[in-house]
Amino acid sequence: MKRLLTILIVLSLASGLVWAEMSAGQIMSKVMEVQSSSSSALDLKLSLIEPSGQTRERRIQTLSQTKNGLTSTLTVFLSPENVRNTRFLSLEKEDGKNEMWIYLPALKRSKRISSSEEGGSFMGSDFSYADMASTTYDENQAQHVLLEEETTRYVIQSIPYEKKTYGKTVSIIDKETFLPLQVEFFDLDGATLVKTLVTEQTDVANGKPIAKVLTMRTVSSGHATRLEMLQTRFDIPLNSAYFTQKFLETGRL
Repeated sequence: MKRLLTILIVLSLASGLVWAEMSAGQIMSKVMEVQSSSSSALDLKLSLIEPSGQTRERRIQTLSQTKNGLTSTLTVFLSPENVRNTRFLSLEKEDGKNEMWIYLPALKRSKRISSSEEGGSFMGSDFSYADMASTTYDENQAQHVLLEEETTRYVIQSIPYEKKTYGKTVSIIDKETFLPLQVEFFDLDGATLVKTLVTEQTDVANGKPIAKVLTMRTVSSGHATRLEMLQTRFDIPLNSAYFTQKFLETGRL
């Protein structure tokens, strides 16, 4: 019995050493892996919070599908009436870039988001168009450095190889779930803090750890945007026709 306990202790210590020896790039790859799924359908409440505390709420639905390693995402605004049926489409391409389109019902036409516009505000929120595609970088998109390792979390600096929206990010990663607890976004100069994304509440959906409530705050204005996941479904059948320009413009399959 003592020998068995000794073996279990050794194995436990060895397992801890494996995690301790993960590189920063491997940790961020794990973060991406935890957040990935073959498909998802999310019902969200988006709250725009003024520095005064005044809040405006919007309801949105986001569908995503990953095929051959490439992710397509569709976001549809459900309410209020002045933004209802606004639709946003992001298509990941083989070169790692995202092709983005937005349909504005008031204009009755779609518009492609140029690379120079990706850092712009998404529908008046503190999230940019680029943020709607992803708020973390995988191992091939940035140089990752482990700044600090604590008992329950990692602190990782990521400097993207292609600096388009941000010069760097600093992420606090939970060791148990590999969910980002906080992400700081710095300007292209790599020194000026622009925005901070904080995970305020986590949950488990279909055995998958998720960030249930997120708040993105812009430093210069004090304005914030809160995202709350009301319903989540993962790895479900989705019609690929949702992720087309036809659906973007018509809202019909």
